[in-house]
Amino acid sequence: MKFGAQLEQYELPEWRGHYMPYKALKKALGRLTPQPLTEEVVEADQLQRRGSEELLLAETDWCGRVSSEALRVGDFVNRGLQGLDDQVHQLSLMVDGLRTDADEEYILEIKDEHAGPANPEPSSPKSADDKKKKRTKDKDCQDMEIRIMEGIGRVMEGMQNLRSFAELNHAALYKILKKHDKQLGLQNGLTFLFPKIVDESRLGDMSRFDALHTKLRELSLLSSHTEGLDASPEVARLAAGLGFKGSAPQGSSQNELLISFFFGVSISFLLSLILLLWLPAREAKTFSACYFMAPFPVFRVVFSVLLGLWCLGFIAMACDKAQINHMFILRVDPKCRVTSDWFFSRASMLTTLWILTFGMYVIDYKWEVLPTVWSKIGYNKRSSVHFLLYPSILLTCTFAGLLMPSVVCRNRYKFGVLGAVGRTVAAPFFPVDFGDNIVGDVLTSLSKPMQDIPAATCYLFQSHPQTEDMLERFAIYGHTCDDTTMKFVLPLIAGLPYWWRGLQCLRRYRDSVASKNTDIKHLFNFGKYMACLGVVLAGVICPTRIGVVAVVSVVATAYAGFWDLAIDWGLGYDDLVPSSTCWPRPSSGSDNSSSPGTSAGGRLRRLTSGGSGDEMPEQNGQNGRSRKPGRYLSRRVYWACSILDIMLRCTWVFTLIPPHIITMNIVWRVVWVSVISSAEVVRRSMWAVLRIENEQLSNASGFRALLWVPKRLNAGARRRPSIENQDLHAPLLKSESH
Repeated sequence: MKFGAQLEQYELPEWRGHYMPYKALKKALGRLTPQPLTEEVVEADQLQRRGSEELLLAETDWCGRVSSEALRVGDFVNRGLQGLDDQVHQLSLMVDGLRTDADEEYILEIKDEHAGPANPEPSSPKSADDKKKKRTKDKDCQDMEIRIMEGIGRVMEGMQNLRSFAELNHAALYKILKKHDKQLGLQNGLTFLFPKIVDESRLGDMSRFDALHTKLRELSLLSSHTEGLDASPEVARLAAGLGFKGSAPQGSSQNELLISFFFGVSISFLLSLILLLWLPAREAKTFSACYFMAPFPVFRVVFSVLLGLWCLGFIAMACDKAQINHMFILRVDPKCRVTSDWFFSRASMLTTLWILTFGMYVIDYKWEVLPTVWSKIGYNKRSSVHFLLYPSILLTCTFAGLLMPSVVCRNRYKFGVLGAVGRTVAAPFFPVDFGDNIVGDVLTSLSKPMQDIPAATCYLFQSHPQTEDMLERFAIYGHTCDDTTMKFVLPLIAGLPYWWRGLQCLRRYRDSVASKNTDIKHLFNFGKYMACLGVVLAGVICPTRIGVVAVVSVVATAYAGFWDLAIDWGLGYDDLVPSSTCWPRPSSGSDNSSSPGTSAGGRLRRLTSGGSGDEMPEQNGQNGRSRKPGRYLSRRVYWACSILDIMLRCTWVFTLIPPHIITMNIVWRVVWVSVISSAEVVRRSMWAVLRIENEQLSNASGFRALLWVPKRLNAGARRRPSIENQDLHAPLLKSESH
C-alpha cells in the first residue's frame, strides 16, 4: 500500500484536514522536474549552471512549504498537549479537594474521640439529618472519584490520539523528504532539512507524552477504587469498573447491521402501510371509520414510546457529534455505556413490530381476513372481538422489549429514570438538579401523548365488540371514555406536568434564597409554566369562547418561544448574526478555570449535588456578567432550530386544547392529534440538544460550580483550508476572545 493511502487510512476522521498534506506536497514535487535529470546533476549550483534558476526557486519554495506545514502540525500538537495538561491540572485540583475534605473529617473524628471521655455527660447520638447528610456526602465523593477516573480516561484517549497524530505526521515528513531526495537526485532533504524541521516542530519529542502519561498514572492511583494498585491508568480504569475508554463495545458492528436491517424493513413496511390505508375497503356499507379508528389511541401510545426512543438516540448522537458531554451534564453514572446505538436498535426492532402489527390490523378489518367473533352483539356484522388482540399484543410486546434485560442498559439505569420522574412529581420536597429539570420539561411535552393512556385503557377494558353508543362517543370526543374521564382525568393529565415544572421553579428560587444567591429568573420561569397551564384551563372552562382561548394561547406561545431562544438556548445577536470578528470555538483544554481562592472540596460537593455557592455569580455567568464561550454548532443550525421551534410552538399549544374544538371530522381529528403530538416530541428533542449545549458552555442555570466540563481533545477543531489558497503560516485554530 502506498504511503498516501496508508496515511488516509490511519487519519482520525475528526482531525482530517489537519495532517501533513502528503498528496498535495507530492503533486507539487512532481512539478519540480519538467525534464529528466541525469545522475551527475546532484548539487544546486550544477542546476544553476544548466540554466535552471526557476527550478531552484521552485524547489526552495517547496521546501519552505514543507517546513511551514510541519511547524503548523507541531503547533497543533503543542496546543493539544497544553490543553491536556490544563485538564490534568483541573483533575489534580479535584483530587486535592477530595483528599483535603477527607483529612479534615478524619481530624474531627479523632478530636471527638479524645473529647468524649472528658465529657461527664454521655454524648448524644447523631441526628437522622446528620447521618443522611453524611451518607449523601460520602456518595457524592464516591461519585466524584468515578467522574475523575472518567476524566482521566478522556485525557488518556486524547493523549493517545495526539501521539498517533504526531507519529503519523513524523513519518509523513520523512517520506516526503525522502521522495524529494530521490526524485531530484539531492541529499539535503534527509541529511539537513529533516532533522532541522523535526527539531523545530518537536514532532519527534515523545518525552512530553511520556511525562503526561506519568502524571495520569500517578493521578489514577490516588483514587480509593485503586488503593494499593500499582499499574497503568488503563488498568486503574478497569479496576474502577469503567472499562476501556474509546473502545467500541462488544457487538457494536452487529448492532449497526441490525439497525440498518430493521430501518430498511421499517421503511418498506411503512410505504406498504400507507398504500393499504389509501385503498378502499371491502364492502364499504359495513365499513365504519369510527370502529376502525377506535383502537388508534393504543397504537398512538406505543408509537409515542417508539418516537421517544428515536428522539433519545438522536439527542445522544447529536451531543456526541457536537462534542457535548451530556453524560456529565446530566450526571449520568460514569459506568453507564448506553449510547445512541442502544436506543436506535430498540427503536428499530419495536418500530418494525409496530408497523407489522398495525398493518395486519388494517388488512384484517378492511378486507375481513379472519372470521368475526360475536359480531351479532356488536355494531354490525363486521364487528369482532378478535380486533382487540392486535393492540393488546403490540402493547405487551413493546413493554416487554423495553423491560427486557440488557447488559448495556441495566435495570439500575431504568430505575434511575423512574427516580427522576418521582422527584419531579414530588418537586417541592427534593432539590432540583439539571437532570430533573430536563425530565420536568420532557413531561410537559408528553402531556398530549399521555392523554392517550386513559383512552387506550378505556378501549382495552370495555366490552367487545363495541356497540353503537361507544362509537358515537368516539365520533364526538375521539375516545370511548365516560364523562368523568373527559371532564377531570384528561385535563388533569394535560395540566399536571406544567404544575410540577412550576413547583420545580419555586423550589429552585427557594434554594437560591437560602444560599444567599437569589435568582429571580426562576420566578419568571414559573410564570411561563403558569401561562401554559392557563391554556389548559381555558380549554376546559370556556372551550366555546374561541377568542379567550386564542388570546391565552398566543401569550403562552410567545412567552415560551422567547424563553426557549433567549434563556434556555442562550442565543444572542452574535450567535445569529455574523460579525466582523471570527466565531470563537471552544479550545481543546478546559472551558474555564476556577478562581485560585475557591475551595476545591467545596466545588466538588456542589458539582455532584447540583447546588450553588457564594462564588457562583463570578464563575457561571448566570446573571449575564461574564461572556459565554463560543458555540459548538453553526449559525445555520441555530437559525433552523429557532424557526422550527417557533413554528412547532404554534402547533404545540393545540396539544393542550380538546381536539373536538379544532374540528368535528373524526378522521381529520385523529390525524391532527397524531401529528401535533409527534411534532411536540420532536421539538422537545431538538430543544434538549441546544439546552444541554448551553448548560455546558455557560452553566446558565447554575447547576455546577465550575464551567469546566471534561470533553474530547478535538472539540472545536476546524478543518484546515486548502494550502493552495491559504497562507501556510496562518494559525490552525483561532484564539478565543475572553
